[in-house]
Amino acid sequence: MRNIIFRAKGRDGEGWQEGYYWRTNETTYCFKEDYERNPDNTKHYILFDRMTDWGLPNHKYRMDIEPETLCQYTGLTDKNGRKLWEHDIVQAWSEGSCAVGEVRQRIDGLWIIFPAWQGNEFWGLCPNDKGKTTVEVIGNIFDNPDLLYQQNCCFPRIRYRSIWTRSQMRITGAFSSLR
Repeated sequence: MRNIIFRAKGRDGEGWQEGYYWRTNETTYCFKEDYERNPDNTKHYILFDRMTDWGLPNHKYRMDIEPETLCQYTGLTDKNGRKLWEHDIVQAWSEGSCAVGEVRQRIDGLWIIFPAWQGNEFWGLCPNDKGKTTVEVIGNIFDNPDLLYQQNCCFPRIRYRSIWTRSQMRITGAFSSLR
């Protein structure tokens, strides 16, 4: 069975916590007026455990989280072995082309670098046989949103295809970094 884990930031500035996501209603009311006074009684938690001592049961904890920071684990790791989470900002290289974007999941379940079309290429997250990818995590949209908007994240490189002539490359945009 596959473990589907999440991470999120604690509501009280507790930092990031990995674990299982739990969404629950704090209480059930009898009267309509109670719901009007308390329109949202939904609580969001990350459940996790901590070791106590060898051979003893682990302690179970829950952390109240900011639900807008909830990120699902993709099941993949970057080239350095770090876990890839939804909403991470990654940098990727492929045959001399570069892309920087946010990790997102499409409707069909494929994890992609968003925006998925950069430099006339589709940037999906395709792991090797060990579950690693060629991307590198450089931040996330909650702690480092400015990384998505920096112009010089990827140094311009020329895509070289020896079978193309210079005029064909100009037409396809392969020399766009030289203009």
